[in-house]
Amino acid sequence: MASVDYLAKDGRAYVTLNRPEKKNAMTSAMFEELMDAYDRAEADDDVRVVVLNSAGTDFCAGHDLAEVGKEYGETTVDEKGRVRKPSQRARVQHDQRYIGRFQRIFNSLKPTLSLVKGYCVGAGLYLAEASDLVIAADTVKMGHPEQKLGLSGAAYFAAWEMVNMGPRKARELLLLADVWDAPTVLSLGMVNKVVPLDQLEQAGEEWVERIVRLPRDGVVLGKAATNLAMDSLGISSQFSYGHILHSLATNVRYEADEFNFMKARRDKGVTASNKEREAFYVDDKKQGG
Repeated sequence: MASVDYLAKDGRAYVTLNRPEKKNAMTSAMFEELMDAYDRAEADDDVRVVVLNSAGTDFCAGHDLAEVGKEYGETTVDEKGRVRKPSQRARVQHDQRYIGRFQRIFNSLKPTLSLVKGYCVGAGLYLAEASDLVIAADTVKMGHPEQKLGLSGAAYFAAWEMVNMGPRKARELLLLADVWDAPTVLSLGMVNKVVPLDQLEQAGEEWVERIVRLPRDGVVLGKAATNLAMDSLGISSQFSYGHILHSLATNVRYEADEFNFMKARRDKGVTASNKEREAFYVDDKKQGG
């Protein structure tokens, strides 16, 4: 059963994340379906704008935590009984493919619009940041809570975030790993506008209707010019170094007094370890208060 739906009509390509029971958390298989959807939209001359939406109450809760830490391959034991973790080359190769998916959306020659609501965090936030336009419902919650896994700033979209909201707020987003509400993300330029939840799709339709009336050549040339401008500003450089920094950051060594999500997940499962992770960072005793 597909977890990403695709519908093209009236100059629009509607791409819908359809895994509401998991808050549309992205699996590797879903990412492949998503890339296929953007490829289909770009190959269809009748499509002039791509709309990314979601089923359920949330846009995307990030990458499925059940896969996190396993995407590089399983730990093995060699003939001498020594534990061998996945190699750095395996990490870099995987992360290069992973960041390439967001770059695919970022460099799309068709304008892209994300309609976000509820949780839009982690990989979900990257999907929104890769889009040209973002309209949010007043229920939206955006952030990078995955930074509490130990990444502490090795974000694929760090350059975009610094240019968009300024270095100070970008560092706050990545170091404190808070999840921000609708008024906050609007004030920081993370979304274009905020509307009541029941008006989200209508607001999206109003904007895409204006885009589909534009000449096809004008739309594509405009996007190509935008991509060149991003290159000249140095924003696109994040796709050159992001995967290297991320592969290093996911191989950190945890000390005895630090929270190790991977170990906790192994011992207690995804749900329990996720709750324990959040509690670790808000417990006054852990903060020395």
